[in-house]
Amino acid sequence: MEEGKIYDTSVIIEMAKRGSAVKVPRISIITVVEYPPAVKYARVVLYPTREDYLLATRWQTKLRKLGSPLPAADLVIAAQAVNNGLVLVTRDAHFKMLKEKVAKDLSLEII
Repeated sequence: MEEGKIYDTSVIIEMAKRGSAVKVPRISIITVVEYPPAVKYARVVLYPTREDYLLATRWQTKLRKLGSPLPAADLVIAAQAVNNGLVLVTRDAHFKMLKEKVAKDLSLEII
């Protein structure tokens, strides 16, 4: 697991299903709220900043105009990735749409 990554809830849930004991470099507190057992899979839990919320809001405004809104939690996690220079590791394909439509600087690893 590389240090420059943040892991989305979907990956952590899959790790839990497999009974993995691996700790990922970081997750968002949003992931912990979505799936409380996630906290035991992370070395670091990141808390969103004002800038993260503002970026997520800008993206959602654009996505709504395009008729393609995404879950707020996912937008905040993606904004944390961008604002911290991290790769977002996910199993959710809708992040690809986010990158293609409004978040060109989002680095993704879809597994």
